Amino acid sequence: MYDDELPVYIIPEFSSSSSSGGFEFLAFVALAALEEDTGSSSTNPRRYIWRDRHSTHERLMNMYFVDEPMFEDDVFRQRYRMSRRLFLKIVEDITTAFPWFRSSANAACIRGFSAIQKCMFALRQLAYGNLADNYDEGLSFSTRTTRECLDNFCIAIKYLYGEEYLRSPTSHDVACLYEAHESRHHFPGMIGSIDCNHWSWRNCPHSLRGQYHWGDHDRPTIILEFIPEVNGKSPEYGFTVNGHRYDRGYYLGDGIYPLWSCFLKAYAYPVARKEKVLKKLQESARKDVERAFRLLNNKWAIIERPARMRDKEKIINEMYVCVILYNMILKDDGNAISPVYIRDPPNDIRATDPNFLYRLRNEETHYMLRREITEHMGDLDIDV
Repeated sequence: MYDDELPVYIIPEFSSSSSSGGFEFLAFVALAALEEDTGSSSTNPRRYIWRDRHSTHERLMNMYFVDEPMFEDDVFRQRYRMSRRLFLKIVEDITTAFPWFRSSANAACIRGFSAIQKCMFALRQLAYGNLADNYDEGLSFSTRTTRECLDNFCIAIKYLYGEEYLRSPTSHDVACLYEAHESRHHFPGMIGSIDCNHWSWRNCPHSLRGQYHWGDHDRPTIILEFIPEVNGKSPEYGFTVNGHRYDRGYYLGDGIYPLWSCFLKAYAYPVARKEKVLKKLQESARKDVERAFRLLNNKWAIIERPARMRDKEKIINEMYVCVILYNMILKDDGNAISPVYIRDPPNDIRATDPNFLYRLRNEETHYMLRREITEHMGDLDIDV
């Protein structure tokens, strides 16, 4: 339509007694009618994009969840990092507790995405670390909906399973860890190894760069590290070595950790044979935590790639969810050291023991523990 074809709208003249408000109202009506006829507007209206959610749901069901699916369990595990049984359990628990994941119709009676679709797309982002707009063409998920699925999925997983799979070791867990590590690595009283993992933060705000930028990294990073003893929540489950009794276990650490009683550090320059044996066994045992971080990064590629979120809480939730799901998969596959969660009675070590921090940071206990472990390891028949 050309300019000379536009309709003409006649606005009647107003006398001096007419109010300016009436004239402005008629002018607004005329302008709206003009824009309606020409099909244009001064602002870009929101355009609705039809996404066939029902067909996408049916296609996913035929691929994985019918009696004779297109892909077997091994393909589902490869793509979503867990068994189909565990995934369906998670979907059922989330749908029961969080109404956002339930499929509902909007005002136009158009049915939304199902809970299976929302959980699968959240897992795809965790497993592959792709951008949110990568799921629009083939899976009919908009960028905004994809991000909302991931955020709500992380909140739901942390709320439902965080207490069990992010717990500090209970007395039952510590007993199982003692037995497993002593039989595998010959360390009595060993809870595990401690290390840290850096997750690069690509879109870190400038106001926080100084807090998260380390000299050995090119960009800001968030560190994953957890020490239950420092929080005063480790159970008092003692052990005996060379006739000496210790109140609680220890973690194997490297040179960056302080000389505390909860850490066992090898000799930097071993001379005697017993010291060399301890250093060799300690380096061998500490590979467990390095492999664990490597497997965690390989399983959830979102940690391997730089974090694109600007909200620190969302990054923390995603990291927690990766750890929770990793532990759930270990338990589901039967590889967990302590598969049964037995709670301990509430016990605040800091409240019951006023000298807790002093005993925790006691260097004398650290050196005495290392000496006893060295004597214990020296009796083993190991080549150095």
